Amino acid sequence: MNVLKLAFLYDTRKKRKNLTLFLLFALITLFVTISFSVLSATQAAGTNLRKTVGASFTLRGKPVEFNANGADFSFIPISQQDIDLIAGSTEIKACNAQQSATATASGFILPSGMPSGTISANTSSAWNRNFTGGILTLVEGQHITTEDQHVALVSRELAEENELSIGNELSFKDPTATVKIIGIYESDASMEFDADTIFTDHSTYWALTESEAGTYSGRVDFFVTDPARLETVMSQIKQDAPLHWEDYTLQTDTAEYDAIAYQLSTIGRLMTLLIVSAITVSMIVLFLILAMRIRGRVHEVGVLLAVGVAKRHIIAQFLVETTAILILTFLLSCPISYFAAAQIGVFLRDMIGAVIIDLPAWKLLLQYGIEMLVVIVGVMLAAYPIFRLHPKEILSKMS
Repeated sequence: MNVLKLAFLYDTRKKRKNLTLFLLFALITLFVTISFSVLSATQAAGTNLRKTVGASFTLRGKPVEFNANGADFSFIPISQQDIDLIAGSTEIKACNAQQSATATASGFILPSGMPSGTISANTSSAWNRNFTGGILTLVEGQHITTEDQHVALVSRELAEENELSIGNELSFKDPTATVKIIGIYESDASMEFDADTIFTDHSTYWALTESEAGTYSGRVDFFVTDPARLETVMSQIKQDAPLHWEDYTLQTDTAEYDAIAYQLSTIGRLMTLLIVSAITVSMIVLFLILAMRIRGRVHEVGVLLAVGVAKRHIIAQFLVETTAILILTFLLSCPISYFAAAQIGVFLRDMIGAVIIDLPAWKLLLQYGIEMLVVIVGVMLAAYPIFRLHPKEILSKMS
């Protein structure tokens, strides 16, 4: 009787014992598949996060006293040349100069009813922290860019109060300036934001404040391509850019990146610990079960050896019996793994976002191949104490 037939007969006859082994294989396979998928997804999410989440540093001019009483201060202006020196770094992906002033409305009403409101001039309003932080959302039109002049973004409240839409104009007085509305924004209902605020370009700011064009009295935010290198980039820029650094201050902002990165790293560490612990325990339990399974067949092995069946054929039978159950486990666990991974992916996206769990075929095949090798080695090790005995020794132990 050949090895395959003997293995088939044993597997079909010992259904209860094989069910136990099947469930163990299934639990190990599902846990390892899902755990490695989550670990890989969090690592990939961390890499993508470093490219997309806005970590930045802010350049400001230091305050200087400008009146005799010492009660008022101005700030050392930042020149366009200084901004260009920093923005020229290959590790800076965007920058936004921002400065604010008060302007008097002419021919329109501010939502607060006040005659004057705040204008916030921006190089690129999409990189204004109110927008990048989710406090404000552009709901109509487009953001202000470096090419725009005398344009504005207004709040939904201001637009509705004055029956304004994209393309309409707003005027200011004392001094005078006119801007064209190119966008309308809304604020998060849970956040407090002054709906009077009008976002403009810097040419409008310079006209309204009658200040020198090409200088910035507020802040300049520089966004880096890799948040993990923020400190290094800042140090390198301070070393290379020939600015009068004693006139400026630099401040980092990694709050958004740190909040999500911490969650990802925590999940990654937890999954690594669980994987190592579970694999170690699973291998020990698997070996014990295989050893008990084979040692329970000592008499059968002794009889087969006594009638002249070669040891290699008996071991081959044990391997076929066990690997057949393992292959059946792979076939059934594969679709379950995909379903479970998808559900976990939804949970992680709801919790931290930016996580995509993928189960590529080559990774599954690699995992299954390694599991197969581990089981084969386990069967060989479990059978070794028996097969090193002679048939008479085995039968005498059973008598």
